[in-house]
Amino acid sequence: MRQLRNCSGSLALALALFLLLALLAQGARGHLNTADGDPSPKPEPEPEPDPDTEPEKGRMLTTFVDLLSSDPRFSEFLHTVQRLGMVIPLNRVRNATLLVPTNEAIKRFRREHGQNSSQAAGSIYRGVADSQAWYHLIGDGIAEISNFTQGAMVWESLSSSESVDYAAERGSGIMLKTTVGSSGEVLANGVPVMAHNYSCVAGNAFQIDGLMTLPPTLWELLQAEIPKSDSRQRRWDRPLVVESWRTHAPAADESGDDVTDGGSYSAMEKLLASAGWSVILGRSAGAGGSGGGGMHTLWAFTNQAFSNALGFGERAYLLYGPAFTKDEDADLYNEAVEDARAFAAGYVSSGAASLARLGVGTHIVSGFQNRTRLTVIVEEQRSGGELGGSINGLAIGKSDIVARNGVAHGVSQVGRPDGLVFSPQKILAGLNATTFIRLLKETELGDYIDGSRPERKTTLLVPTNRAMEDAFGYGLGDDADGDQATKAFIRASSEHGLDGASTIASALGALPAGSPREQQLEWALYHIAEGQSGLEELVRSPLLRTKLAAKWTGGKAQVVKAQVDQAHGTLSRHVSFNGADNILPDPVVVGNTTIYLLSSPMPTPPNLISALVQDLDLSLFVAAMGASGTADEIQHVNGVTVLAPVVNSFTSLDLVWSYLSLPGDSDARTDLSRLIKSHILKRPVYSDEIPLHTDSSAETLTIESLNGNKVGMYRTPHGVFVVSDQADLMYSQRRKHQQRGEVHARLASVSDTGSLKLSETDILLRTGVAHVLEQGLILPPNVDITSPKLLRGMKAHIFANLLERFNLTYILEDPRTSNSRQRRSKKQAAARSSDIPDNAVVGYSILVPSDKAWRENAAYRELSRRDHEELSSAEDDDNPWRNSTTSDIARHLDMLVRLHIIPVFGRGTESNLTGSDRLPESQLLLADRKTYPTMLDGVRLRAHEFASDRFSVQLDRTPFYQSPGGVPFISFATVVRSGIARTGAVFELDVALKLPPDDGDSPGGWKKFAWNAAVWLTGIGMGSGLLGASGYWVRQWWTRSDYQSL
Repeated sequence: MRQLRNCSGSLALALALFLLLALLAQGARGHLNTADGDPSPKPEPEPEPDPDTEPEKGRMLTTFVDLLSSDPRFSEFLHTVQRLGMVIPLNRVRNATLLVPTNEAIKRFRREHGQNSSQAAGSIYRGVADSQAWYHLIGDGIAEISNFTQGAMVWESLSSSESVDYAAERGSGIMLKTTVGSSGEVLANGVPVMAHNYSCVAGNAFQIDGLMTLPPTLWELLQAEIPKSDSRQRRWDRPLVVESWRTHAPAADESGDDVTDGGSYSAMEKLLASAGWSVILGRSAGAGGSGGGGMHTLWAFTNQAFSNALGFGERAYLLYGPAFTKDEDADLYNEAVEDARAFAAGYVSSGAASLARLGVGTHIVSGFQNRTRLTVIVEEQRSGGELGGSINGLAIGKSDIVARNGVAHGVSQVGRPDGLVFSPQKILAGLNATTFIRLLKETELGDYIDGSRPERKTTLLVPTNRAMEDAFGYGLGDDADGDQATKAFIRASSEHGLDGASTIASALGALPAGSPREQQLEWALYHIAEGQSGLEELVRSPLLRTKLAAKWTGGKAQVVKAQVDQAHGTLSRHVSFNGADNILPDPVVVGNTTIYLLSSPMPTPPNLISALVQDLDLSLFVAAMGASGTADEIQHVNGVTVLAPVVNSFTSLDLVWSYLSLPGDSDARTDLSRLIKSHILKRPVYSDEIPLHTDSSAETLTIESLNGNKVGMYRTPHGVFVVSDQADLMYSQRRKHQQRGEVHARLASVSDTGSLKLSETDILLRTGVAHVLEQGLILPPNVDITSPKLLRGMKAHIFANLLERFNLTYILEDPRTSNSRQRRSKKQAAARSSDIPDNAVVGYSILVPSDKAWRENAAYRELSRRDHEELSSAEDDDNPWRNSTTSDIARHLDMLVRLHIIPVFGRGTESNLTGSDRLPESQLLLADRKTYPTMLDGVRLRAHEFASDRFSVQLDRTPFYQSPGGVPFISFATVVRSGIARTGAVFELDVALKLPPDDGDSPGGWKKFAWNAAVWLTGIGMGSGLLGASGYWVRQWWTRSDYQSL
């Protein structure tokens, strides 16, 4: 549409001159060629001009509307301008440059975007908004060809970033960027410039082969990632794919992820969101609203630069601190927002600060936050026509990326703002541990995290909010009644076994629980450890001393036990504390505080019984505590070390354990109580406190037990060991010493030398610590294991009665005492075995057949029948001792009992031992193929090890021959159990041994002679008859062989 211009008469001559110049300029139109700087036009097919639309000769075009109306190639853009109501304001534009899309470019845009409807909807016509149309006018003045070809340049358009569509004031227009391509072509926001020098009074116009779309906002630009600053710019007319960003606070279990995961600029996005600036930086033209509008410059850093400058905890606080603290702590939330803004202020400035527009040199630009000034240094152009420089000393990598509400630049480094200090409290907020923060404040422990004492070194073991909610089922302080919250804390703690106040512990005699607030304080103190412990420190010393030191530990700090796994490949080392896993790849260090983030609350040590029953191998020790009546007493002792023997240590004691576990026996109960208390030391001793034996030092830590005996502990490179000068060490594993094919094996469990090794150390208890003895236990000196006690444990009533019947009870006493020597000399001066020197006997070992074995002995049965006056009984009529005299039977049994008694001889030093000293175990144990004298004159026994630690006993050098009745003579028994007493050993046999064959000792000696004679005569007769029958058969066969048939 051609508009006519009315001029005054005084300007007629001037108008005629302008029309003449316009006609002369028509020949200069053509394509722009900047490859060699020659602006000469190149022919291009154009539609034939319509005579009706051709400007009249001599008439000068004044406005851009006149210019658009003068050429049919611009009809589509002109029609769009008319339908959007832009004609009047466009007529007022002066001193501007218009980039005009061709008709084909607009049609192509409509096809690509599916906008074929001719209806106008408000400020949009067929997919083109008025703000997009205004975006094609550069308001920086009339641009010449040379302005475009000198390199990259940023221009301010007349499309407003404010609430209005037309940017009437400078500084509010949306920026666009022109560059020179690798082939010399001029590009405007990536759209090729096709022609130039369409001019009018209002300015110049350049034809472009595309419709420019508005660039994304700064916020959208970060999400789509800042494009590289090269000559091939993004085609903004193409659809922009914008990744969605998580605007809500991360879940509690997400704090362990890398806070910069996502796009290359995700950290910048989250920082601006934490500062509350995401909405401001996302404002677009026509968005309306108030406050914070206008143009801004974003100096965007990459995730890598952010990670290089800050630690994990610092990044987490800046990015997530406000979101985590918003509903938790108003003061902490405000502080987190201010810190995020203080950090982000160095990377956001007011206005569109383009390096190309600033020019080479040093410039001061206003920051987004009040009174903030940023120093920008612009350097000479680099390859590709891009400018470089720095912002506050940080190098700029990518420059002049235009956005709808400003300009973005990429920086390769991040600097820390002055005055920003990170405290442990801030780091905990970023790690989503606000419940832990509140707990410390409520228990008046806030000075451990608020940074008020930066010189204090601590290690914090912190569960996340989600972990505490999962464990306790509530948020601390959420109840209207604070007391209800703390009671819920105690109740949940008891259910999860997190402290000594559990119902099971109470039932077993645990200490009574304190008030709810005291329990919270106890729990909080247990999660604060003394000193800084990194992973390497935990490998060297896995025990952390906490701030929890109470009366139940004897004033000593409770300990947390760390377990560090070896690293696998690129994976970091995994560490757990009392079974609670650390979910961070590495601990967070802020000043003198090291923080571990735990997946669950860390259990406080349980009481003694609750801790030991979790290990089935210690169940017998717990049972022994109950049987001896010491469990309640021990649990109420403050500050102890428990040396816990395993099950095998008790069961391998055989007869000793049978005695100690006798029900209803007061002596056994007393001895068992003393035995248990000898394993309870009077103060907590952790493995790292035990001295190390070296070539220059053999120091041993000696501690008194509840029983009163002293126990020593020391370490070597092979482990931790326990020794005792006042007690014997009882082993569960039998040692063997090979000597020329002879195996000396322990069948009992008492040792006078050596030490006990700990198989497991540092089992944490509410009242101290426990260690597990790999083998064996401690036998205190006031536990006197004697042969009579072992017989009681074996329940060998018959053997005990026979000893008393035959006046042999002195063998159960210590022969080293004077009283025992006198009684023995009176009772057996004449009956002593000839090979037993009286002054050399220091003790006796006893081979004891069980009561069942005695009842199977014919002589004992007959004697028992007669003792009970059952002479008329018809039972056991075939007993071979029925016709023997009582004295014969008694003499036989007396000899049989003596056969089962082995005297123990002194070896010089042993004979000088007092009656309270135990005999060396080496003298009391059986050995393979070794012979032993008995109290039966001239008879010795030989031991055989037929399997590992399994022995049999038989008569030594007894010939094997046919006894009366044709049954081979065998005197053989197997050792079932054994036990070591102070003066000898007791061995339980499955059967009683037999006396060696003797005429005077067997029932009816004349019967033996008669029987032997009868056997020999019968044998001779049967042999003669067999020989005669054989001869007769041979003769008959020989004579028949000469017969011949008839």
